[in-house]
Amino acid sequence: MKDDPAVARAVRSGPRMGPAEPLWCLVPTRADDGRSFADFMMLIPGLGTRPPQVRQRVTALIREVCESYGDQVAFADVNYAINVLWVSVSAEPGLVGRVAQAIRQQVPEALLVGGQLGVVYAITPSGSRNSTWRHQLRGLSRRATRLLRGPQR
Repeated sequence: MKDDPAVARAVRSGPRMGPAEPLWCLVPTRADDGRSFADFMMLIPGLGTRPPQVRQRVTALIREVCESYGDQVAFADVNYAINVLWVSVSAEPGLVGRVAQAIRQQVPEALLVGGQLGVVYAITPSGSRNSTWRHQLRGLSRRATRLLRGPQR
């Protein structure tokens, strides 16, 4: 099929489209006084596939929580394509945990990625699966230890 010159002209004259700017370019790294920010990420499973009204409600709840912390929250970004919330806060002891916990109270399905807020909700051992994942973890731990020791003579 040959390219239609009118379509090509319309595409060239329209707004330029390109990839979105990477998050590391958008997120502030330091406060006005030079202190670093602390960042955390939360996974919100299925958020991108929900109806627009639900997504807007979840975003409004997150905005409400972030605004309640004032200048302590420097940046928040909800990415519907990958169901992720990224938040940058002042680097103060315990602040990440408090903000993440406040978000979880409003949006219970939000999961802290790589955090330690008590219970780990990503792994839910039950019955025989409990022993299976423990067995696999134990095997990985043993293999890693052998690799770290190096070859035996």
